[in-house]
Amino acid sequence: MSTAIQRLVDKDLIRDVMLRYARGVDRRNWELVRSAFFEDCHDDHADFKGARDDFIAWVRERHDDPGLLTSTHFLGNCLVEFASDNVAAVESYFVARLEIAPGASGHRSMLDSKNLESRQNSRVEVFGRYVDRFEKRNDEWRVARRRTVFDAMQSHLVDAKDGALNPAWTLGRRDQLDPVFVVRVEAGLR
Repeated sequence: MSTAIQRLVDKDLIRDVMLRYARGVDRRNWELVRSAFFEDCHDDHADFKGARDDFIAWVRERHDDPGLLTSTHFLGNCLVEFASDNVAAVESYFVARLEIAPGASGHRSMLDSKNLESRQNSRVEVFGRYVDRFEKRNDEWRVARRRTVFDAMQSHLVDAKDGALNPAWTLGRRDQLDPVFVVRVEAGLR
C-alpha cells in the first residue's frame, strides 16, 4: 500500500476512535470509551488529571448521575498531523450539550453561578477541543495523551417544556436500548 493511501486509512481509523469515544460517553458504554485510550494514557480533562481507568471512573460517576438527563457530544473539525508512521497529533473540535436536573451533583460546577440554586433544569453547552497524541501500537491507533481544551461555555435555565421532544418520535437513550444498538444487533454486530 502506498504511503498516501496508508495515511488516508490511518486518518479514518483515528477518526473512528474519536467517534467511539463520543458514542461511549453519550450512551454510557464505558468499555467503548476505554477502547479509545491505551491503558497507560494520561488524560487532562477539566478538574481531572490522571490515568485512563481513573478518568473513566470519574466521567462515569458524573454521567451515571440520574441528574444528568441528556448528553450529546458533537465532533467537528478533526485535523490529523502525522509525526511518524506511529505517532500523530490530533485536534478535534467538539460541542458538548448537557441537560442537568437541579439534583445533579458532578456537573453542577458547569452552571452559571446565578443558576446554581435554581430548581429548574439547566442546559449547558461546552465548546472545546480534544488535543491528543495518538499512537499506533500493535497495528491499532488509540489516544496515548489527551488534553481537553475549553474554549467557551454557556448555561441557561430551561423549563420542562422548553425543547421537549415529541414522544411519538424515536428518541435517543443513554443506555444499551438506544436505537443505534438495536440496529447493530439487527445487522449482526455486537
